[in-house]
Amino acid sequence: MQPTQIDHAFSLIAAGQLNDALPLLQNLADRDPSNGQVQYGLGLVFLSANQSERAVLHLSAAAKSAKKDARVLATLASALNINRQSEDALVPARKAASLAPKSEYAQRTLGEVYSDLRRPVMARQAFEQALKIEPRSARAHLGLYELETTLGNGEAAERHLAAAFEETPDDPATLISAAQSRSKDLQENALAPIERILSGLPSGAASPEITKLAMAAGKILDGRGETAKAFRYFDGYRQGLYGSYNAKRQTWFVETCKTVFTPAFFEARKDFALTSDKPVFVVGMPRSGTTLVEQIIARHPNAAGAGELQFIPDSLREMAKGKLHEPAFFDGVLRLDKRDAQRIGRKYLGLLESLDKKARRVIDKMPHNFENLWLLALLFPKATFIHVTRNPADTCVSAYMTPLPAYHSYNANQASLGHYYRQYQALMDHWTAVLPVSLRQQSYEALIRDQETESRALIDHAGLTWSETCLTPPGEDTQVFTFSRQQVRQPVYSTSIDRWRQYEAHIQPLLTALGDA
Repeated sequence: MQPTQIDHAFSLIAAGQLNDALPLLQNLADRDPSNGQVQYGLGLVFLSANQSERAVLHLSAAAKSAKKDARVLATLASALNINRQSEDALVPARKAASLAPKSEYAQRTLGEVYSDLRRPVMARQAFEQALKIEPRSARAHLGLYELETTLGNGEAAERHLAAAFEETPDDPATLISAAQSRSKDLQENALAPIERILSGLPSGAASPEITKLAMAAGKILDGRGETAKAFRYFDGYRQGLYGSYNAKRQTWFVETCKTVFTPAFFEARKDFALTSDKPVFVVGMPRSGTTLVEQIIARHPNAAGAGELQFIPDSLREMAKGKLHEPAFFDGVLRLDKRDAQRIGRKYLGLLESLDKKARRVIDKMPHNFENLWLLALLFPKATFIHVTRNPADTCVSAYMTPLPAYHSYNANQASLGHYYRQYQALMDHWTAVLPVSLRQQSYEALIRDQETESRALIDHAGLTWSETCLTPPGEDTQVFTFSRQQVRQPVYSTSIDRWRQYEAHIQPLLTALGDA
């Protein structure tokens, strides 16, 4: 094997020429699959291409043959963390930081993992260590910006964002963060370089970074009130983040749910039930108000918010061997017996215990658990179930203007988003009719218009006594990771109601797809 071929592949990666580097590395891997450097290169390509799951496979192989290479271990930790495997990421992240205590990258990666594991003290220490090593590290400043933002420390967050912008004013990651700034000056300073980057792209250029830059520009222009220009950015660059949406498959999935999950299905599996009433499941479409509901309940002295837990979706993906929304999923459902179901339930309860042993209620606000309510109702009939609803047009416009992760493929265009919303609505109608649990329908608009009355009803539904703390925004002891993290720390406001009307002229395909929804 010629070492120059590997060197050439890494030079292509450094130049961003991933499509050229990939076949070269794959050819080298075919000839020598145990070569750790080649596997590392493949991991970098897939990580750069936003394919974290494939990156993890190659980086794990690289780490086996490079057990003391801090760079490889830190990159593996980063890929695992991006792939929402933060607990698994902690081991290689710690090892990398130990092997290379003077590596800014290793320390920063450890900070990112600690932050996502909701260990803010450890995260801050790691980020600050990275800045001691490299005081001008824009990425370490951005890590601290994200951390302080999740904690609601606005002034500290803005200082780190300003420092990052000063160091790398043309870096896409910095510009995307600057669009979220509370500083109008920083937003304005970010707009010109974003537009310059986008205008210089070749025709048809697409990547997750491009889509996020375009949405960042749209957000800034939306804040200015320039809705037409903002929507051109929201509407015109989406292909970089989202693949194709299979409308037929989603329709088939919902229709099959209706035929499989019947009252007889639940009656035949009553003995699957566990006795715990600790879980609180908050479900609904993204951008429907689930974060607000979570935080109201989580402010209760006997409750804790867990954010959007991946455990249930991951467990079902494993059961279906990765083939969700396909026949293999329903085959797995019908084969699932009491022992295996309760094994999932007990592991889930163990996760809730690890997050907060003292809380009587722990809130899991994974919105898309609305597809998994059949299993949650079987395992936890004594749990609290809340379905958050919001005006369909407001929900969809907010989702459309948000860079949701790539697996939200329905966010690809207005028609696909409207179709998915109607399928979600049909499935929720079915669950309301057949689930053997009490499912509270919580209107976002009602909560905004009369926060105390609705909050009291939520707390009562969760089986808790009322506490005035439920009316206060989350404090600095609470990390909020969702796109609503800044809004939930403000007093409840009504400007988000009927906001879709500002964009009515630009969302006719969405409104047509929603129909009478």
